[in-house]
Amino acid sequence: MTWEAFSTTVLPLLGVLLGTCGTLLGQYLATRVDSKRLEHERLTAMRAERKAAILSFLDAAQRIELILDKQPVFKDRLDEKTAQEDLHKLWLAKKSVELVCSPELAQCAQEYTSALHVMLRNPDRVADPAEKRKTRYLMMESARRDLGITGAHLKRDLPQIGTSDG
Repeated sequence: MTWEAFSTTVLPLLGVLLGTCGTLLGQYLATRVDSKRLEHERLTAMRAERKAAILSFLDAAQRIELILDKQPVFKDRLDEKTAQEDLHKLWLAKKSVELVCSPELAQCAQEYTSALHVMLRNPDRVADPAEKRKTRYLMMESARRDLGITGAHLKRDLPQIGTSDG
């Protein structure tokens, strides 16, 4: 076989082979970029969903805390229907946290909700404000972890809790 015959037969085949390899490599890289982009979008959407559930829960909890803050002053004028509706919204928001957040955050939300529920439903019992602060603190720290916020814990006026990860 002469060089002319070899070059007219083999070199075009090598060109086709190199072109195929280049196409496959390009498709692989494009697919990899697309999959990373889709994963990033999925994680962003999941974080947004968690954040919305947490904010909804905190909004409902804040309404109950507002009622609790007013309770000693306006004990006779407590609107029972509004309190009942706000408590219902709190429990519903807690369930949304359970659906989209970590089990640790769901448990903290359960404890915080239970503490607020007991304080609202038993106004004659002396409520321990430290218990409310403790459960709120644990809820907030767990929410921060769920949202990917790292670093030191927020400093609060809770010497009995310290800096444990609770």
